[in-house]
Amino acid sequence: MTDEILEYIRKRWPETTRTNTADDGTLLGLPRPYTVPCARDAFQELYYWDTYFACRGLALQGFVEQVRNNCDDFIFEVEKFGFIPNGNRTFYLNRSQPPFFGSLIELVIRSSAPDRAWLRSAAAALEKEMSFWNHSRRSECGLNHYGSDADEKTIREFFDGCCVRRIGYEPSLPEPERREASMESLAEAESGWDFNPRFCRRCRDYAAIDLNSLLHVSCSELSLLYRDLGDLDRSMEWAHRAEIRKILMNRYCWCEERGVFLDYNFAEKRHSPVLSCASLFPLWARIATPEQAASTLEAVERYLECEHGLAVCEKNESGRTYQWDWPNGWPPLHFIAIEALDHYGFTEAAVRIARKYVDTVTANFRSTGDLWEKYNVVTGTIEVKDEYTMPAMMGWTAGTFVFAADYLARH
Repeated sequence: MTDEILEYIRKRWPETTRTNTADDGTLLGLPRPYTVPCARDAFQELYYWDTYFACRGLALQGFVEQVRNNCDDFIFEVEKFGFIPNGNRTFYLNRSQPPFFGSLIELVIRSSAPDRAWLRSAAAALEKEMSFWNHSRRSECGLNHYGSDADEKTIREFFDGCCVRRIGYEPSLPEPERREASMESLAEAESGWDFNPRFCRRCRDYAAIDLNSLLHVSCSELSLLYRDLGDLDRSMEWAHRAEIRKILMNRYCWCEERGVFLDYNFAEKRHSPVLSCASLFPLWARIATPEQAASTLEAVERYLECEHGLAVCEKNESGRTYQWDWPNGWPPLHFIAIEALDHYGFTEAAVRIARKYVDTVTANFRSTGDLWEKYNVVTGTIEVKDEYTMPAMMGWTAGTFVFAADYLARH
């Protein structure tokens, strides 16, 4: 059945390719064909972090040119807007998403060996993106947080159209509370985890461990890019910035009591009370020590691993129903977990999680004929916590399946 699904994915990748070179209403034109998460219906834009996981699957199945196209569109967006928006729509221009740009550049280099001119343009764009995060989303502790640059009209509309409908806020809240709820929700939308309990509805006050791990990766990638371009001074500068971020993450985000990295509330000087799969990002970014990695695995196995995969968060008392919460399992977090654990030699655990993901996707493909955005990792079904009608999805579901199946074939 695995081979059947891999062939299904291979044949359907072209159905997720869109070409729109000119702005059209709210749709922002992009110079290259781009990959959207769904072949039909929902999510018909180039989404930021979704695209990285799709590209990992595309690269493994030989669609290298499309990986390069997606990256070139991100370079275009950075040059035009100063950052990579949530998606190529005008209403997404107030926020970004988890910054996988540096990792995508590395994938392009590894899969297609671009020339020096491309490397220079990629380095310039990645450095520009780093400026966005460091100037717009920097906290008092030196680490970064998610946020939004929404105007007042967008803030009002987001509360009415999203906070009420998806999270369950009362429409009759006083205006200051409506505005605050909207701003925090917009920040969570930038996190990609919209919506979740890990930030306790104070997302802008948290130095997020996934965000800072990804920015560490970008610093390291810039160091390598400038080394390859022969600019050793800038290479050393970015290597130093990567090391500083690692030091700060250990200082503020490592929670000795729980033995994991946790989101850090710099306003209240405490860690998030909720353990989530975000704690695996420092392993994926190779920030953790071997001892920290072993401790993290122990916590993941105890609080997040279920019969059919990894729950996004441990069971908690948030008081709200979120889709980025237990017992939902999301494909990109399984991808991060498998590769993160492999980095530290935890092959048995990585294989076990890859097998659970492949088996869960396979069982539901057998019963429905489709891949899905997320899964219930307790029951192994698509009976999930939803904030909207869950779409059938290629994107990160397909990309992670291709990656996990390839990992199992090699181990």
